[in-house]
Amino acid sequence: MCGIVGYLGNEETSSILFESLKRLEYRGYDSFGFATIHDNKLWITKDKGKISDVVQIKLPGSIGISHTRWSTHGPPSKINAHPHTDCKNRIALVHNGIIANYLSLRNKLKERGHIFKSETDTEVLVHLIEEYYKPEDGVKLEDAVSSALNAVEGTYAITVISALEKKIVGARKESPLVLGIGNSCFYLGSDISSFLPYTNKTIPLDDFEMVVIEPESYKITDFRTGLLKDKKITKIEWNQKESSKEGFDHFMLKEIFEQPQILKIALNICEEEISKLAETIKEADNVYITATGTSLHAAMTSEYWFSKLAKLPVRVVDSSEFEEKAVLDEKTLVIGVTQSGETYDTLRAMNYAKKNNCKLASIVNIPSSTATRISDITILQGSGMEIGVAATKTFTTQLMILLRLALKLAKNNGETVSSPTMKNERCLLSKDVGDKISEIEEQLKNVPRYIEEALTQKEKIKSITEKYCINVKNFLYIGKGINYPTALEGALKFKEITYHHAEGMPAGFLKHGTISLISDDMYTIAFVPRDDRKILSNVEEIKSRGGKIIGIVSGTAKHFDETINVPRVSDIVSPLVFAPAYQLLAYYTAVALGRDIDQPRHLAKTVTVE
Repeated sequence: MCGIVGYLGNEETSSILFESLKRLEYRGYDSFGFATIHDNKLWITKDKGKISDVVQIKLPGSIGISHTRWSTHGPPSKINAHPHTDCKNRIALVHNGIIANYLSLRNKLKERGHIFKSETDTEVLVHLIEEYYKPEDGVKLEDAVSSALNAVEGTYAITVISALEKKIVGARKESPLVLGIGNSCFYLGSDISSFLPYTNKTIPLDDFEMVVIEPESYKITDFRTGLLKDKKITKIEWNQKESSKEGFDHFMLKEIFEQPQILKIALNICEEEISKLAETIKEADNVYITATGTSLHAAMTSEYWFSKLAKLPVRVVDSSEFEEKAVLDEKTLVIGVTQSGETYDTLRAMNYAKKNNCKLASIVNIPSSTATRISDITILQGSGMEIGVAATKTFTTQLMILLRLALKLAKNNGETVSSPTMKNERCLLSKDVGDKISEIEEQLKNVPRYIEEALTQKEKIKSITEKYCINVKNFLYIGKGINYPTALEGALKFKEITYHHAEGMPAGFLKHGTISLISDDMYTIAFVPRDDRKILSNVEEIKSRGGKIIGIVSGTAKHFDETINVPRVSDIVSPLVFAPAYQLLAYYTAVALGRDIDQPRHLAKTVTVE
């Protein structure tokens, strides 16, 4: 969740850290801090608030670490902000993760005379390193860090400096940390984007790895054993224009309008990997897809596609519940869907599957992320850099990849498709299904154009938000069948950035309790593909009780107080075409309410803690 950046080189470090940390503010933004080494002293500044509100940071030295925080232990404050230091003010440390046994360690360290200033779990680490750090006896900083990490339980990515040594020590367990290799300089970041303007040469660290960076060299070891690791450098090819707003008011709006172009890419990439994953699905007895948040809604949509098109009962499970629900063996395939490739719950679910000898696949946006490194098969979704915390283009590209996968399974040039529940039996595609697949494939090619058409409704959507969405604080999002996940995602987008209550559900569930909430302070947004009569009957039930309804319609239905029309497509393709409409509805409502669009309160782009 938190953002970490370290730099060691020949330049003044504070300006590099400052610019780099601003690129990570989407990971956490309730406080920030910097520490540098100069003249054998630590120089530190930190404060509550956003790094983007600061004009500049000036600290001496060419070695430093920095941090932007998403609080877990202790409220946002200057004292709780990182970096944290030891009693002698020789060691500074920043941390992303959670130290599970911090209370027992804290009590033991207090008994040994350590004085704690903050409420954080992180401060335990720096005092524990202090316990082991004996430079006068030849115990180096990396030795002390190794000893300390072998005594803690939990998750972490850390960077550590000492006023007595010209080096940075970094280490990780279940939280991302990447080494960047520049010209006579090195970077450490919790995200590649932090240092991408300076270098695209990277080495992602794996669990239990520690890197020691010195002026002319680096080395990576397993901190449990001390064994040296030989790791290849990976080059990241990303367009730096993606990290600027390019004239848009917010990154979220820019990313919504990038979807037509991005979906053209997602329509044509990774054909070989999709074919390979389709074959792997056919060979598996059981298939799970696991994800959280927006990625979960993409996965839930695909469950309908696999069922309707390929006749495969793929099971979708929220990653945070995966260990409680999944029944696994060596004939099970588990597919993790995670934009960042670093989502804690999804990685935990994937690692749990790996321990149970399952085959692993992933659909990921970030190259060389942890999910890609633990997977047997990886499909890169090709969304490009997404900076707005509320996912938009990464969601629709996940949908595109998953629909292509389902179509590949269903078609394969007239071949048969398998059903895990029927073991080795095969279901031959009927002519009707074949015709339907041809229609869907043709519509899929036109999705970028359909999205462009939907985006032309922006002024109408803006006027609807001003009329209906600002003074009301409760919203129901309803959909049926394949658009039940659409309702969930629409509600999530709305609540994320407007801070108003929004709830998504199947339209048929209304009469089982929720319809009692219909009132002047509860408006409904209904997703209606091709004038679906079933959902229109639910709409009439709401209208008969005096409820206000905004219809997002792929058809001609006119049963609503306001209608947002998107191109008419099949039910199968409709989740893609509905997306820009509800994204803009959330966006313009949040703008009218004066919300922080790209960095909504309490949220972070990449969730790396439990």
